[in-house]
Amino acid sequence: MQQNDYSWISSGTTHVGTVRDVNEDNYIERPELGLWVVADGMGGHSAGDIASTMVVDALCILERDGTNEEFIQKIVDTLSITNQKLRQMAFSRFGKKSMVGSTVVVLVCYQGKYTILWAGDSRAYLYQSGELEQVTRDHSHVNELVDSGALPEEEAEAHPLANVITRAIGAAQDLNIDRLDGELNSGDIFLLCSDGLNKELTDNEIKQFFTTENVVDINKALIHSALIRGAKDNITAISVKIDVDDEVDDYTIPAQSLKASDAV
Repeated sequence: MQQNDYSWISSGTTHVGTVRDVNEDNYIERPELGLWVVADGMGGHSAGDIASTMVVDALCILERDGTNEEFIQKIVDTLSITNQKLRQMAFSRFGKKSMVGSTVVVLVCYQGKYTILWAGDSRAYLYQSGELEQVTRDHSHVNELVDSGALPEEEAEAHPLANVITRAIGAAQDLNIDRLDGELNSGDIFLLCSDGLNKELTDNEIKQFFTTENVVDINKALIHSALIRGAKDNITAISVKIDVDDEVDDYTIPAQSLKASDAV
């Protein structure tokens, strides 16, 4: 689909990693809507898998039937409803002993603009003019320490509480979603990923794979490199490249759920 001569191509990949038995990550590619989502479940006892599935299942059925802002509001409302359903499920299954939830990062593209919505530490990056920038801010305990000046930023990744997140779908009674809006440019490449990727690769290491500008090659290289590092967590990545070209139709490379033997 094309809108105002903008087109996009995307490729998504998920991998269970080398340690865990269950992949608690889920993702969506719906380029016909300009919608991409990564969700990373948590809660143990297979509950994380259920949580991220509930998030993507709820978003998968959305359609555009109004303005772009109305579509974005539908996404926020859907996540809020899923937040309540997850809290109810957690209470009925585990009482107050455990929190079941999922991080989420959403990319919406429409008529030359993009919107990113997120809760938790699943990330969105933007590769533009040869530079890679993390455009989301992790909702984590260590980031709160960094923001307050109590912890130097260079010590954040190695901090013992680095995995403690402060927001997620299902984590609190009221869902607080952050939002970022911007303008699309031809050649932009967005990367959405679960934290299993950035736990294994630094931003500089991730950046080197974007010089090809081929979203399939980017994803294969990212997953391959994370697996070589050990991939102690599930890994999910979606790369979305923006073009301005009336001759190119928007499409998605078929979704991939790789086995270790496929990517290593």
